[in-house]
Amino acid sequence: MQIGEFAKICNTKISVLRHYDKTGLLQPVYTDPFTGYRYYGKEQISEYIKITTLKKAGFTLPEIKRIFDERRNSDAILEMFRKKKAELEETLLHLDTAEKTIVRVEQIMKITVIDIEGKEKVRVFKTQAEEWPKVFEEIDKAIQSEGYQRTSRYELQNGEQAVCSVVKLTNEEKIPHEDINLPFVNDDTVIGKWEILGEYAVREDFDPHTYTVQDEKGRLLYFLPEGERYWCYGWTKSKLLVDDGYATTVNTYSTEFMNGHYYMFVDLKSYHYRHGGETTTLVLRRLDNKAYREEDIRRKDNIDLPFFPDENILGCWHAVAFCERKEDFDPTLCDEENQLYFSKVEFYPNGRVTSFYEHGTEVIESADLQTWTKGYLLRKWNQTACAYEI
Repeated sequence: MQIGEFAKICNTKISVLRHYDKTGLLQPVYTDPFTGYRYYGKEQISEYIKITTLKKAGFTLPEIKRIFDERRNSDAILEMFRKKKAELEETLLHLDTAEKTIVRVEQIMKITVIDIEGKEKVRVFKTQAEEWPKVFEEIDKAIQSEGYQRTSRYELQNGEQAVCSVVKLTNEEKIPHEDINLPFVNDDTVIGKWEILGEYAVREDFDPHTYTVQDEKGRLLYFLPEGERYWCYGWTKSKLLVDDGYATTVNTYSTEFMNGHYYMFVDLKSYHYRHGGETTTLVLRRLDNKAYREEDIRRKDNIDLPFFPDENILGCWHAVAFCERKEDFDPTLCDEENQLYFSKVEFYPNGRVTSFYEHGTEVIESADLQTWTKGYLLRKWNQTACAYEI
């Protein structure tokens, strides 16, 4: 019988049978080499029923194929069934735990903001016997989902409830433009390379004995001698100075020697601060005390590339979006009115190019600073070859 008739008898889809054929699980008895039509025998109906039964029992298709391949080895088949029963029993245990966790999370998610001594606080009663640190994580998620920021450590009251201070965030972002041109005061303890360990709601959340790095990329921050600036960072004693092209902030820091390492705690004026909240705590650990210079640490591309023309690139291009990856870009959502720091770029014949920042307040156009060749914008001023594609 043809594949369509076989699918109807088995109450399945043709696409399923084709997939089984491709994986070698249930192959037709004959395939016409000219038309490509698949033909099945009546005896294969029972084979399909066996596959469906094993799938319902929790076996994967590769496991089912192994069972079919081991038909003459009953011991091997019995061992596979034993392992599957053990897996299902373990799944049932996980399912029971998941059910309790979901119920607990749903209870925690129903947070209530109350007024205690003139301050907004969250009070959550402990509903299960789980350890408090895990409960705190769920409370944090609930607080954030309701548009609040936690601004204090958790306090346990009578071992039955947790209380913390919170502040309601606003939808409107206030971009800080603070004066970062401060006189330099030296601090030898911060010169060198630092590893960013994570951003915490409050400093008390960080424990040097139990922390785990929150950013898998292992981001680094360098404090250069004499406060020399690189990328968007600079510093003077007790101040981390940030200019990201969007905002300028003066972020107070302090250092402490603990657990055999120097740690830095920065009062960071990030998202929460810009939306009516308070500073968060950025925690760093010093890796070395070397006197790096910008030339030592910055990436340098090969910008000594010959010029090749590209008619498609000539003209003026306006910046409409900034994405981490090209795949994240959605042309239906781009907005030509976006206030992007990099606002537009003009490409001219023979490799001349002009870049505009802050909507024309900053311009780079000298051939000594940047040029272009097919496929690349060559920024000589920071030795980067920025690939482009149309």
